[in-house]
Amino acid sequence: MSTQPTITLHHNLDPEAFMWLWAKYVTTPNLGKHCTASLKSVSVRPREGGRRSAYSQLFSKAANPKMKLTTDLLLNEAGTKPYTALYLCGVSAAGYTQKKNYPHNLHAAILPAAGKNDTYRFEDWTLSIENGLFTRIPTFEELPSKYHHLPQAYQTCRIFRWAACILPQLVNPSATPPDHLLLNH
Repeated sequence: MSTQPTITLHHNLDPEAFMWLWAKYVTTPNLGKHCTASLKSVSVRPREGGRRSAYSQLFSKAANPKMKLTTDLLLNEAGTKPYTALYLCGVSAAGYTQKKNYPHNLHAAILPAAGKNDTYRFEDWTLSIENGLFTRIPTFEELPSKYHHLPQAYQTCRIFRWAACILPQLVNPSATPPDHLLLNH
């Protein structure tokens, strides 16, 4: 049986405001890639006869047509498989066709933490969690110089920056995460 707590997510997201809306139960980084491919994850249980997936079926615009109405999500799809963090991403539809959506894209990373509660607010969206803490997403300036030779798509990718800067420190966590990794410390 897993010793990880089950994360409960309370949200006010409207999936129609996003081109893509997804989450992964992340295990380790894959720094040879950027975007979602930079996150190795556990395969989650299928919903109603579907096949296993690298992506959450609950926190998903594509797989959960009732997500807007289901504002409380019990994120237990990994079952007993251990994972390091839960990464959530929403690619904003606003400005997408003009390539002006980048500042409006939702990025949130959650570290499982029994008995801890946290809240993240971004634009009109509020994400509140039980049994977890939000980690911060590193800035471009925080990306170590060893990654500066990579193409701009890697350096500007918030998922890659999190996978390169924060995730390695979480893979072998201590009992308490260092405050500098948390969003609201």
